Amino acid sequence: MNDNNEKKPKLGLALSGGGYRAAAFHLGVFRKLKQLNILERIDVISTISGGSIAGAYYVMNKDDFNEFEKSFTTNLQKSCVWRILLNYRFWLPILVFSLIVCFLVSNPFDLNLPVWLVVSIICALIISPLFFQFQIVSFTALKIKAYRKIFFNDSVLADLPDQPVLAINSTNLSTGTLWTFSKKKTSDSCYEFPKDGGESIRFKCDDFSIAVAVASSSSVPVPFNPVKIPVRYFVNAEDFKRVTPMLIDGGLYDNQGVHKLTQSNSSYTCDVIIVSDGSQPFSSKFWAYSTPFILYRGIDVMMRKIKNLQFIRDVYGRSKEIAYFSLDWKYNLCVVEFVNAAKKGMVPNNVLLHHGLTPEVLQKPFAELNEMMRTKIKFQEVVNDALTDSQIEKISRIGTNLTALKLKQIELLSKHGEILTELQIKLYCPTLNCK
Repeated sequence: MNDNNEKKPKLGLALSGGGYRAAAFHLGVFRKLKQLNILERIDVISTISGGSIAGAYYVMNKDDFNEFEKSFTTNLQKSCVWRILLNYRFWLPILVFSLIVCFLVSNPFDLNLPVWLVVSIICALIISPLFFQFQIVSFTALKIKAYRKIFFNDSVLADLPDQPVLAINSTNLSTGTLWTFSKKKTSDSCYEFPKDGGESIRFKCDDFSIAVAVASSSSVPVPFNPVKIPVRYFVNAEDFKRVTPMLIDGGLYDNQGVHKLTQSNSSYTCDVIIVSDGSQPFSSKFWAYSTPFILYRGIDVMMRKIKNLQFIRDVYGRSKEIAYFSLDWKYNLCVVEFVNAAKKGMVPNNVLLHHGLTPEVLQKPFAELNEMMRTKIKFQEVVNDALTDSQIEKISRIGTNLTALKLKQIELLSKHGEILTELQIKLYCPTLNCK
């Protein structure tokens, strides 16, 4: 326990991207943190993509946890994808295109247009989406409409609670860094120290739609267009001529949501951090039969590199208590990896001392230390009624999109999130004094 003169450690929760699958996984994290009496103590929730759906929905409904859990489970069974595909604004351009092509080919009024002109018009119609896709149809606008209908209605940033602080992160294509929406501060650090040497560029986003903020955090490149910040959200309207924020999926910069919580110069930095990672596990198997598949694989490789560098620098260090866990993890390996990290000096000293892992104790055989930690955290009690390895592999293969989940999938994902949360907190964040 800290004495009264010591500063209370700031507690952060990072929720990764990964579509509805990650959101269901994070639901279990919220449930376990509630059971451990930790949820109400969280100071900052930093979110990315699917984690932004879960984080924003939680903070807007946090005063009644049972209702939050029930309604969120129901909403994850409603498909954003189908709401987009069935919207008339999606089908109208296709219908218009089809009618024009049919008209040109059938030539009902005997226009006798030269073949070269007909072919040129049809080619122009086919090629135009490559250059004007987002002017023809904005998938992001359709997603925002679906988010409003399913999750957020007309809520705005000013409606967010003061505690915990919610930081919704997007990637700003204009600066190559993170743009963060929160109740009291919305900006990109690059705009606080602009390259043109001018005054800091500030934004006033009290009435900015939460649905739009979450959409910007979860707009995967190619199908979804970037979210732009209208001039009315600039404190100084003249700054609209200086910069043009273009916001896309936050996962391109930090898919785990941990960056803002670990940076010492960030207003969201925390001392103790829980990282729930429901993102796509990196697989050795992939399709390589066309350019789109190779481009998609390239994005996966880039995000894997960012994650590895981030973890080397921030997560697997000794400066903070950080409980990280990933969707595809098996329970037994949690203790094994903790013991490995402890022996390699990659666990903070206060955590080692809490577990009684003195330098002398760490010299004991690996198997003995492994059994010691399993006993200390009551491993068997935690994993009682746990998922099997095959179930874990099965839920890890669920797509990272916005397609409706089945109730059984939600139950398995959230149950898995519960168990991993308790294991990793007991191992890596024992000072939280969870029961």
